Amino acid sequence: MSAPAAGTALRPVADRGGWLGFGNLARNEAAQWTRTRSAWVQPLVWLGILVAPLLLPLVFMRELFEAETDGAFAVALQMPFQMGALALPIGAIILLHGAILGERETGTAAWVLSKPASRTAFVLAKFVVHALALAAVGLVLPAAVAYGALSLEAGAALPLGAYAAAFGLLALDLLFYAAVTLMLGAFARSRGVVLAVALVLLFGGDAMLVVAPWLGQVGPWLLGRMAIVVTSGGALATPWPLLATPAWTALFLALAVWRVRREGF
Repeated sequence: MSAPAAGTALRPVADRGGWLGFGNLARNEAAQWTRTRSAWVQPLVWLGILVAPLLLPLVFMRELFEAETDGAFAVALQMPFQMGALALPIGAIILLHGAILGERETGTAAWVLSKPASRTAFVLAKFVVHALALAAVGLVLPAAVAYGALSLEAGAALPLGAYAAAFGLLALDLLFYAAVTLMLGAFARSRGVVLAVALVLLFGGDAMLVVAPWLGQVGPWLLGRMAIVVTSGGALATPWPLLATPAWTALFLALAVWRVRREGF
């Protein structure tokens, strides 16, 4: 989305509320994926992150994995979830850390919001478009390719329901970090602050669980491990992260909307 031309008069307008202008705003956000190199670069990147590592246990280092682990197939089955539980939140943080803050800095936000568009739609368009796009290229595409490769290795189709449910847990993780990053961008005035807080929240998860294990019940930090359990046919030990993570996601989005609606762009 381009910034206003020099000399363009900006006039403050009251927030119209609701989803006014969401369609136009969403199309502008989607253009960042469909009209740039991201249309082909992002799929290749995520295939490289989540699927290419399968070549280690299944092809290049098969004998080593067979000898020193539970088997090459068992290792390969877990790899997309181990990689995705870390890589997808990082991708969401990097993608969205400047979504609001950057447009505030350039004046684009003030120009956009002088048009028939609500501030609520301004925030939600960013979340919906970028979260869905990242889920498509970082979850659905790699999941489909990995499913085919693993099914070929197993000699039969893997249980699709369990496999899809496991990737659904990673989707909850992705949405959580997309929402918290947008919220931080709405409040903060520095990209460094947004990145630092979001990454500490991600990488500090294991440390927090050591100090306070109960935090695993009220946040997303167990979702990656739960995905491995599910895809291996095991039962979940607790349902609370599945309930708490969407609740936090909704709260962070509400806070982002609340802050932007009170922002003097």
